[in-house]
Amino acid sequence: MSGDKGLKKEIGLKSLIIIGISSAVATAIFFSPLEMSAVAGPGSMFSWLLGIFFYIMISITYIELSQNYPEAGGPSRFSIYSHGAVTNLINAMADLVWYIFIPPIEAFATIEGLSFIFPSLLSNGVPTIEGALVGVLLMLGYIPFNYYGVKTFAKVTSAFGTIKYVIYILPAFLLLLVYYNPVNLTAYHGVLPFGVSGVFAAMPYAMFAFGGARVIPDLAEEVKNKVYLIYALIITVVTEGVIYLFFNFAFLTNLDWSKIGVATGNWSGLSRVQGNPFIDLASDHDAQIALILLLIGGIIGAFLNRLRLHGNRC
Repeated sequence: MSGDKGLKKEIGLKSLIIIGISSAVATAIFFSPLEMSAVAGPGSMFSWLLGIFFYIMISITYIELSQNYPEAGGPSRFSIYSHGAVTNLINAMADLVWYIFIPPIEAFATIEGLSFIFPSLLSNGVPTIEGALVGVLLMLGYIPFNYYGVKTFAKVTSAFGTIKYVIYILPAFLLLLVYYNPVNLTAYHGVLPFGVSGVFAAMPYAMFAFGGARVIPDLAEEVKNKVYLIYALIITVVTEGVIYLFFNFAFLTNLDWSKIGVATGNWSGLSRVQGNPFIDLASDHDAQIALILLLIGGIIGAFLNRLRLHGNRC
């Protein structure tokens, strides 16, 4: 779109970076380390490093296309220029499915946080009828956040982004202060207990987490200077990669096998752990401040994620 019919170019570099990182670092930060460690052990750290490399390669393509075709929702339209309308329809439908599943995933993450206080919401890791009803109510609650968020939160995007970073990142530091066991990194079948194949088995979790960075090319039409897309996308991918890598490290070195009911060194047994693993770690190590922050992040984090785009789209 161009001319008077185009969207307003109001997003600066700082706001674009904040939007990018806020979108990229979501509730997956609490669950990916557990799932990845269950299939790769300490090798999951290498999965994140590979994820950074691979997504930077993807980002280069996004940068080139979004600068030449600065359209709202660009990644859902780029293929129309190279492969035609039919292929683009398939691509756009795949993107739609991806976006449709985000709210239920966020709602389920919130339920897992709430289950620490209300155990009746989950049974064997699956929402009960009560939990399902709460999940539906949560998704309905996202609607006003999406609808009214533009005007209500237009001037406080940076503040909400900062709050989210504190809620998400600070608990990991606090957990390392109360319990640190680096033996987990090497003692149990080495750094690669599942071999190189384990590293690649964990990659889908990493790439799913990186997917939020695509919000930057989605906003290409509203950026003041298309050069900002280069810096914002690369900074977002590297920053989120470092944050996820740090959380994975914190999980591995904060893991006390006896307290989570898994045999020492049985990495695959981690797949049986239910709920938010960081909340469990904070509770096991009696890290009260970290526990409070993690509960807040696990419960309201999804709503903060709903706000991630609103502040700069009015």
